[in-house]
Amino acid sequence: MVKKIFLLLLIIIVCVGCSNYKNVDSNKIFLSDMFYNKGNFIEIDSKSLEDYSNKTYLLFTYNNFCSLPISCEKIFKSFASDYKIDFLSMPFSEFKNTYLYDTVKYAPSVLIVENNKIIAYLDANKDDDLEKYQDVNKFKDWINNYINISK
Repeated sequence: MVKKIFLLLLIIIVCVGCSNYKNVDSNKIFLSDMFYNKGNFIEIDSKSLEDYSNKTYLLFTYNNFCSLPISCEKIFKSFASDYKIDFLSMPFSEFKNTYLYDTVKYAPSVLIVENNKIIAYLDANKDDDLEKYQDVNKFKDWINNYINISK
């Protein structure tokens, strides 16, 4: 009888513990809550970037022209829409006026920023990153290495 009660309690504890488990990788970061939203691009300038200094966000910086076969903006917007993640968005001419330009010298790029520190970014000058600009699944895999894409 005691064994049955013990076994029943053990099963209840395991079931309750498993039902509260979230599929979260503790090595990944979460974006600030405000960015798990609709999948929009939020256009900002270099001055308004300061408003996000204590946030974790994705920033898309872009040129006015694109020489890639598929517009990378289309790839990034597709990802944003699919996962309901908002991006900050800024023209490269404005981006050059930010502290982030000290690290990221080429556009287009997507930066993952946490509390004013760049966690990772796509380098438009690296062939290794080209597929992430052209394939939404490759881009998603890259993002998923660093952040939890669902809240």
